[in-house]
Amino acid sequence: MPRLYKFSQHALGRTILLCVIVGASLVYVAVAHQYLYTTLFGATPGVVEHQMDSSTSSEIQYWNPATMSAATDADLLDTPSNTSYDQQQSVSAGTPGQQAGHGSLDGNISDYRATVGKIFFSDGAGQNYVCSGTAIVSSNLNTIDTAGHCLYWNGRWMQNVIFCPLYDHGVGAFGCWAARDLFIPKDWQDAANLNDLHHDMGIAVLAPNDAGNLTDVVGAAGWSYNQKTEQPFYAYGYPAGSPYDGQSQQSCADGSKGAVWKHGAGQVISIPCKMTGGSSGGGWFIQSGGQYFLNGHNDFTSTMKPGHMFSPYYDDTWYAMYQASQKA
Repeated sequence: MPRLYKFSQHALGRTILLCVIVGASLVYVAVAHQYLYTTLFGATPGVVEHQMDSSTSSEIQYWNPATMSAATDADLLDTPSNTSYDQQQSVSAGTPGQQAGHGSLDGNISDYRATVGKIFFSDGAGQNYVCSGTAIVSSNLNTIDTAGHCLYWNGRWMQNVIFCPLYDHGVGAFGCWAARDLFIPKDWQDAANLNDLHHDMGIAVLAPNDAGNLTDVVGAAGWSYNQKTEQPFYAYGYPAGSPYDGQSQQSCADGSKGAVWKHGAGQVISIPCKMTGGSSGGGWFIQSGGQYFLNGHNDFTSTMKPGHMFSPYYDDTWYAMYQASQKA
């Protein structure tokens, strides 16, 4: 007689055997649940946080008119021809979400210009760069949205990151705010290359300056994610490549509708726009209920679609990154 059968004939043996079977069943159910959840809904988006190595005061002091004027654009222009593109009819979206902004912002898109600013930063080699960004509504009152490559590129975090809203031929009356925490999606850190830009997203949390909290001073644009793309987009930024000089804010605000493209492991959006290097990170807005909401940013151009600008599609990963930034 098999030993297992003999063992099961005793009361104690039956009890122990029952416990083993129940325990194994629970483990199986848990593993199956995780597998099905991941298969159906995708794994929980990963987010990476980086606290700035230097003080916010030293970040501000790093910049002066000379270093600002010498900074070059960090845009990703004319992505390689081996990058995979496939235009699609619609985007694969999760549950949509949005939060309205605050400040002197109403139904006029021009009111949102004050939330868009110029970002200055440097890399580990001491090279200075410029991008663009947008002040968005947040619990910490000091959050900006930008492109991931403006905060993390070539395997390293950027330094001396500051944001100057409504920059116009020099720092305006608002001054500049220095970053204290940077956030990017984990898959942007893992795949920071020109072949997959669908999660080239970034968020910076700033420290208050002498004027106070950023969005108390300039207002805060609302944000949205998992939205339909077949609607008008309005793009802003600080292009520095010819024919622009990066000294003033420019826009593609004719309300052109977005087009969906499969790119890398995800999806991106394109609109007709001829802004150039330096505009990366500048906000794309959509309108809903009489207000405008951030729903993308200038990110890259491509020879596959001349005369157009591309943005990552703002999905659950963008929202996970935003939520993480609110805990900093």
